[in-house]
Amino acid sequence: MTRRFAEIILLVGFLIAAFALYLSTAEYPKMVQGSTATYVRFLSVWLGLLCLIEMGLWLRKRGREEGKKLNVTSAPFRFWSLLILMFIYSILLEYLGFYIISALFLPVAMMVLGARNIWSVALTSGGVLIFVYLVFAKLLGVPLPQATLF
Repeated sequence: MTRRFAEIILLVGFLIAAFALYLSTAEYPKMVQGSTATYVRFLSVWLGLLCLIEMGLWLRKRGREEGKKLNVTSAPFRFWSLLILMFIYSILLEYLGFYIISALFLPVAMMVLGARNIWSVALTSGGVLIFVYLVFAKLLGVPLPQATLF
């Protein structure tokens, strides 16, 4: 697949998503038509506009990148490892809960991506979890996924 073809597919897909998102707001209940529906319309209009701008920029440069092959990543092992880790994370999130699986996922993902300093990995992982706990659990009162396994 060429890079040009991949860009066209993505842009058309995002335009369709923006249009469908905008149309879906008509189905919202009356009580949220003035608030939530307006916000969703705003997002969909801007998504569509940004896609159109990107298409215009793509048309402007189309002759210069003719036939370039799509290079997903220069480090396929890291890319596929992270993709598999995120898949496992999403599956185990329900069973182990947010904090336990995140405490396992963050350091492993950092190591896969090339971090080698154990202290920076531990401090970053701990800092992220503490930040999420303080902001989302305490300040905003957002219920994070709980463990169903135990």
